[in-house]
Amino acid sequence: MRKLIWKEWREQSWKLGFGCVVLGALAVIGLQARIVADETIMMCVCFLGLTLLPVLSSTGLIPAERAEGSLESLLSLPIAPWKILAVKTAMGVLLCAVPMLLAAGASVYMAGGREMTTAAIVDLYGRSALTALSLFIWMLALTAHLPSEARAGLVGLGILIFWMLATMGLSVGPVEDYAFQHESGIVQRTLLAASPLAFVYRFDTYSAGARPPTMAMAAGIQVLVGAALWACARFQFTAGEGRK
Repeated sequence: MRKLIWKEWREQSWKLGFGCVVLGALAVIGLQARIVADETIMMCVCFLGLTLLPVLSSTGLIPAERAEGSLESLLSLPIAPWKILAVKTAMGVLLCAVPMLLAAGASVYMAGGREMTTAAIVDLYGRSALTALSLFIWMLALTAHLPSEARAGLVGLGILIFWMLATMGLSVGPVEDYAFQHESGIVQRTLLAASPLAFVYRFDTYSAGARPPTMAMAAGIQVLVGAALWACARFQFTAGEGRK
């Protein structure tokens, strides 16, 4: 197991360094230059993170090994397939979360309390990191069976574009504008519940007595858990086929 963890770290650590350098440098340079508002810079950093990191993480874990022909050798080891998937998933989580956390720390250090409060900065990066992790789970589940890293990358981009278009407009305006408590809001509730982008939506403007759509958020988490279990089941099936 330790050798497996070390193998994944050795193969994927450059991506971790790349993500940290890109997001950290963008945050530091942008906030230092102050060409635009601090919030605009941070939103650009977060957008780059949640579009780049999930694709970079998911495509290089299983499809890359399948294309290189090393997946069969890995599955032949006396290790349960779910443990292999767990190590790869943990590595993907690190690749998505650590660069975001580094950029958040740099942003707080450079601009905390200047135009945005530290709490607001942490909230922005926290929701963006959760979105990146959600997209990673979706992409891992839908690309684990693909034979090449290139095809997995195209599918990952397709997933991102689909959800951006499908849920466009749900993050703007008060909750009552989307009729979350009326029949006309069924489509919006359904999309919000399933969308991996739900964590970046702002629900901080409510009418008197209104409540945030916590049920929709809970449903979104359940969808993510289901996607993760589906990825595990497909990987177990692939491992079983490969060992026959």
